[in-house]
Amino acid sequence: MDAMPTHPMTTPQAASLVLRSTFPKAIPATGFVRATRELLAPHGFHAANSLPLIATCRDELAFNLTARLQDTWGAGFNMAGLAGMIVLGRTGILAAASHAPIEDGIRRFVLVALPHIGIDANGVIGNVERPGVPGVSHTCGALMALHDELRGDNAPTGDYPFLDLLDPEQGMLRDRIPPWLPEGPLPDLAGLTRIARDVITADTHKVITVLRERQTVPTHVAVFTGIHINGPGGTEYVEPGSCYLDKGTDEPEIELVLE
Repeated sequence: MDAMPTHPMTTPQAASLVLRSTFPKAIPATGFVRATRELLAPHGFHAANSLPLIATCRDELAFNLTARLQDTWGAGFNMAGLAGMIVLGRTGILAAASHAPIEDGIRRFVLVALPHIGIDANGVIGNVERPGVPGVSHTCGALMALHDELRGDNAPTGDYPFLDLLDPEQGMLRDRIPPWLPEGPLPDLAGLTRIARDVITADTHKVITVLRERQTVPTHVAVFTGIHINGPGGTEYVEPGSCYLDKGTDEPEIELVLE
């Protein structure tokens, strides 16, 4: 079960305390988006010469962050899946590979991939306030459903590759997440979201490989992963995860540090 305060407060201060204790490196979402631009400008990236590849959750609560990214980087190629998983596969990635402009003989991509989680005004992780929706709402619903299945030992994880034709994206979560679980007790929802982030980060390296498959010009790919946090009153944060610039197989990977 997720830890809750012994005496829950009913003010946004409770959410702030939980945010800082659970996601200590979180920054406002606007600052995260601005940092992507500022970090990449010295490396020749700008909106007119780069294609954003955006893998946020399908939830409407991810729309504002997606819109901010597109305001900064231009219209993006939609890579979104439940929980921010990159689900479009090799065919979809190859489609995106030819959509980036070529400037100075280089194609440039900005890949942002983020699962998300909610924190309500009481500081309860997994709860979220949706405008006009009465009662308690939740996010990320897909990860919460998987968490419930794993807690009850109901997740069908043994038949790899598991594919539910009526629920393919949730089936992918059931496939990909359990092998990354640590020994011992099941992590809480925040911990499971971190694992989803790590799986997504591992997938970004595979995406880069496919993006280069049929290229005749150098391909530079900037990657930003992390966790998107939906707070009370429409507040949004991002805790950065793995952020790096890959300029080629023969070039050292450049770490991008968000302050």
